[in-house]
Amino acid sequence: MNFVERVANASPEAGTLELFWLGQAGFLIKTSDAKTIVIDPYLSDCVERMFPENGLGFKRLSPAPMKPEDMAVDYLLISHEHGDHFDVDSMPGFMKNGKTRLYANRPVARAAREMGFDGVYALNKGEVVSLEGFSLLPVDCDHGELAPEAMGFILDFGFASIYYAGDTALTPERLRVPTELSPDVAILPINGAFGNLDGEQAAKYAGMLKSRIVIPCHFWTFPLHLGNPQQIIDAMPKFAPESKLELLCQGEGITIKGRQARRRP
Repeated sequence: MNFVERVANASPEAGTLELFWLGQAGFLIKTSDAKTIVIDPYLSDCVERMFPENGLGFKRLSPAPMKPEDMAVDYLLISHEHGDHFDVDSMPGFMKNGKTRLYANRPVARAAREMGFDGVYALNKGEVVSLEGFSLLPVDCDHGELAPEAMGFILDFGFASIYYAGDTALTPERLRVPTELSPDVAILPINGAFGNLDGEQAAKYAGMLKSRIVIPCHFWTFPLHLGNPQQIIDAMPKFAPESKLELLCQGEGITIKGRQARRRP
């Protein structure tokens, strides 16, 4: 069974959802009412194409688990405009169905409209958006001058909340809202390059968040992006002993239920 079939066959019970890692910083969520939410999918080779001067530095090291046109997703969330989050080569495949609605920061929303897409909504940090079955809270992050309008997301499904940190450094004053809300699930970058958390910093942040489940991402897609998951494995017992680390492989998913998660076979 390939990835697309596994997602199609996933049938979360009421009060649960399925969370899949697409690789890099991309995730797919399927709810009990069969809604699909995709966050920052990187499914093409556009970064290598856009930065040929880096040679093999941005060569994709693992194949994408799906093509954008394989699913007519309900919601597409894009945190910022960098190519490994805003995959311009995959956008037509996602948006051509006329169903998918795109929610993104202002630079991405502006670029998507210029590409001719409808159903595009610009988000403002701190303003809650009520969607079908969940609320979306855009929150601040610190990606420095690389993307000053970059944001993270907190998705609240009522029975569980998922925090997608986006690309960020460990800057507590910029991360106050997620820390105060203490989401059930925290998805954190661990590559330690381009201004992002490394594995130890992600573990420290997990301890601040007090999330029950921590999922690392943003590693092993490109040689230049670095990332060592062993860092967060080693650091979690010291900095976030009450949190459970879920280290997923690309295409793998877990079931989220309240304040618990069960790994899918």
